[in-house]
Amino acid sequence: MPSKLPRKLTKKLCRIIGIIHGDGNMSSSRIHITDKCLDYHIQVLHPLFKDVFNLELNLFHDKNRNSYYSHVKNKRVYKYLTETLEIPKGAVRKNLKIPNYMKSLKDSLKASYISGLFDAECYVSKRQAEISFSITCQEIFEFIKEFLNNKKIKFSTRIRDRRRNKEYEIYIYGRERINGLLKIIKLKHPEKISQLHIPSLTH
Repeated sequence: MPSKLPRKLTKKLCRIIGIIHGDGNMSSSRIHITDKCLDYHIQVLHPLFKDVFNLELNLFHDKNRNSYYSHVKNKRVYKYLTETLEIPKGAVRKNLKIPNYMKSLKDSLKASYISGLFDAECYVSKRQAEISFSITCQEIFEFIKEFLNNKKIKFSTRIRDRRRNKEYEIYIYGRERINGLLKIIKLKHPEKISQLHIPSLTH
């Protein structure tokens, strides 16, 4: 069956935008997503792209880097993602910006976008109740901060100077604050859900 293009922005499509913003690469009509967790590719990414675009993702295991790559070449979907949804071409993180249409979306769609970003880029501490997220795009950093503030979720921030870019970081400490976050930001990454020890997140 041929690929399909969504007629409107949905929660699943917004999650895909967030995932690609975090872990994507877009070049030569190929959509490419990297993550070390095999279950994330099989249980989350592949069904998501099948449902939204009717695309069957390919899976490659890079043993040297201990990473998995989901990828597919499709000119139609690639053009839709890069031109209509304004996802940067090449290494996505290097040219990131928040699309103007994202700023006017209703909160449930913004939450799905941020959920995709957090699936891709958040870190769950093994030693204490802490979720952290970092990105080199100040515009997206400010977008997430505004969203969390509007939802009354308390967090801390830090800006680090790296060799080439500043790193903008968000931290949510404490079980109560994390539980509040996870009522709105729905993680689907199996490894990160397991680290949080909250079985209900899988539903």
